[in-house]
Amino acid sequence: MSISEIMNYLYTANDKDFKCYDTLKELLQKDETFKEVIIKGIKENKIWGFSKDLWAKIDNQNMRSPKVNSFTDVFRDGFNQGYCTVCAKQVSYSLNTCNLCGGILPILKGSTNCKDGEHTWIEYENTIIDTTLMLIIDKEYSKQLGYIEENRYNPNNDPIYCSAKEFTNDTSIKRR
Repeated sequence: MSISEIMNYLYTANDKDFKCYDTLKELLQKDETFKEVIIKGIKENKIWGFSKDLWAKIDNQNMRSPKVNSFTDVFRDGFNQGYCTVCAKQVSYSLNTCNLCGGILPILKGSTNCKDGEHTWIEYENTIIDTTLMLIIDKEYSKQLGYIEENRYNPNNDPIYCSAKEFTNDTSIKRR
């Protein structure tokens, strides 16, 4: 399976030109072992791209920043790379219940804003949602990629998070 075939499997119809995939593409090109684990995960139905439903939820978020009209723009422009904590938290607002997890993903060592492999991801319904790699990974299979969880946070116990989540998903607010 070539890199272009991998990417075509992961893309939805509207995100092929998004820069958010640059880190994944670079890792697939430079690390054959990583590429093999991704291919195996795809073939075993353990790795998926973001679904159209998840993209719709991301696109429908209200943004609290006057500089960002749509959270989808963050991914389109590649600003997810190196900002895993911010992006994971923002995506988590669109999910019913999840945990924000932090730790190490060794393959990211030396990538944008990640000199030592520190990383944040979402655990949701027995999957890992990774906003840097732009992958949804079966939680058990994620061990094959080297995720090392050091901490876990249930944001739904935090009233500030819950207020931000409520604003983010409030459909009565007119978006720009």
